[in-house]
Amino acid sequence: MSRKILTFGYDACHRWAVLRLAGFTVHACESIGELRERLIRRGHVDAVVMVEDIVSIPQEAITAAKSYFEGPLVLFEARAQSRQRESFDLCVPALTSPYDWIAQIEALIDRADPAPAPHPVVRHSERRM
Repeated sequence: MSRKILTFGYDACHRWAVLRLAGFTVHACESIGELRERLIRRGHVDAVVMVEDIVSIPQEAITAAKSYFEGPLVLFEARAQSRQRESFDLCVPALTSPYDWIAQIEALIDRADPAPAPHPVVRHSERRM
């Protein structure tokens, strides 16, 4: 099943395309309002990914994500280290290899939403009323 990602921020490095090529379903939110709306609707989302290639992420976008989403929050950092690192579950430094950050995002999603444990098999002889 494809991992579903909501993104926010201007992606100058084409990371959303890389995520799509890796099998993720990516929806790029064009505004804080759109991000908030999609999270409020409670559709299935595996992670929210934000990028600050050109400008910093507005605090309002981070607040919306943390208020309406309980899953992983990922930041692709600009060249200078972000002042908002503590708000994110994963911060990816600039120039990190896609091979590395794709694996990190997948692992983060797996930790946040582990597959349900299989139900025990009950044999006919074990059923008692």
